[in-house]
Amino acid sequence: MTGVALPDNEVSRQELAHFLRTRRERLTPTDVGLPNGPRRRTPGLRREEVAILAGLSPTWYTLLEQGRNVSPSFKVLDSLASALNLAEHEREYIRMLVHSRVFPQRVERRHAPTEAALQQVADSLSPNPAYVINKVGDILGWNDAVVEWYTDFGELPESRRNLLWWLFTSPEAPVRLVDWRSDARDQVGRLRAVSASFPGRSCVSEMVEELKRVSGLFRKWWNESHVLNAEPQFRRLRHARRGTVPMRLVTLADGLHPSLEVVYHLPDPSAR
Repeated sequence: MTGVALPDNEVSRQELAHFLRTRRERLTPTDVGLPNGPRRRTPGLRREEVAILAGLSPTWYTLLEQGRNVSPSFKVLDSLASALNLAEHEREYIRMLVHSRVFPQRVERRHAPTEAALQQVADSLSPNPAYVINKVGDILGWNDAVVEWYTDFGELPESRRNLLWWLFTSPEAPVRLVDWRSDARDQVGRLRAVSASFPGRSCVSEMVEELKRVSGLFRKWWNESHVLNAEPQFRRLRHARRGTVPMRLVTLADGLHPSLEVVYHLPDPSAR
């Protein structure tokens, strides 16, 4: 979003409206058991069809998709999720968008004692790469193998030691990551899921706006409202001497500070 800054609740409403609209437009009548009917001028279901499937007033649903000041209950959101064939993590995303308006979630970005402990874990996992990261993608620590397989994050300004920033601005990233496009898009989807916990203007919204300015591809993928859950990750890394190595990414977190975690790379020949 650009221009005049919007109140936090309005930002959340606009995000929900955009997400519902993109999910409506990706469906066809046959996807939800409706007849195709006459030729359609726009892709996807009509608003009236979504409203009927969800048991809602078409006028009320239209207001919701326009980002108006209406507050859907979780029961209504679940009905919409079923009507739009949302996956479980997409259902959780829209619930969080609404819940965080009233009960903002605290997602830690830094915690020095935990970072120090996780750094020790990362060091102990050498010679395989392991980095310390938070939910926003900030790289808070790394072992020597990360320098070998990724980059030396210590050479970047602290404000730019972020996995998404590296993926979309560094010429090294497409060289190191064999499946750069899918890996980068996945990270956008993970950030989208996390962003629901940050209503309105926040560190996430600021980073999103910066990345939109510097990367047209990030802007395109962000506007698609792709949401990804925390499913197991695999990544193929390219090494100057060892060639391409498939890695399984294993996450280790501190139970008291789960927003910070170690991502450990375990070579896995069976991956992809």
